[in-house]
Amino acid sequence: MTETSHPDSPEDVVAASLRHGNLQVDVTDPAPRPMLAVLDARPDRVEEFRRAVVELVRQVRLEPGCVTFTAYEARDTPGRFYLYEIYRDAAAFVAHLQTEHVHTFIASIPELSTGGPGSLVQLNEVPIL
Repeated sequence: MTETSHPDSPEDVVAASLRHGNLQVDVTDPAPRPMLAVLDARPDRVEEFRRAVVELVRQVRLEPGCVTFTAYEARDTPGRFYLYEIYRDAAAFVAHLQTEHVHTFIASIPELSTGGPGSLVQLNEVPIL
């Protein structure tokens, strides 16, 4: 951190989020990479956060490695968003994390949401035998 940067600056938030344990990626893993993010908008910023989520979805769906990216809002908890995302493989997820739109969205989280880097959980499908 530089002398002029603030610990909660957008650059620091992005860096901390991308270093978070839930985002560790084995780039040799050829399997699809499903994830779920749960983010709560700040009560006075719900509409602004909803617009940020919509723009993120639009941009991520254009990524070549994106299999699906769908945003949901809880019926019983307005302002709580669930982002369900699947990437072709770990390499596609790594590429996703390097995009400008992801960095822009992550940088907006402290201002618009109560979520943090732990809001994203990587999933493993339960095998049905």
